[in-house]
Amino acid sequence: MAKLDEIKEFIGFLKAIFIMLAVINTSLIAWVFKSFNTELEFKLYIVNGLIVFISIAIALLFLKILKEIKKLKDL
Repeated sequence: MAKLDEIKEFIGFLKAIFIMLAVINTSLIAWVFKSFNTELEFKLYIVNGLIVFISIAIALLFLKILKEIKKLKDL
């Protein structure tokens, strides 16, 4: 039973990180749309790079959460 609770807590922790990254990513996308005409191109390229990096991290984290959920099924 302890292993089951440990995996559930780990999934909860990953979900919290997932939500935080999704909120940050959404905020960055909104900032790009709001500041598209007023900001320097260099700054926009940096933020777009961050958006891509965070999106990849979100996708990998999503796959990790699914893998942990499948571990629960096997217990």
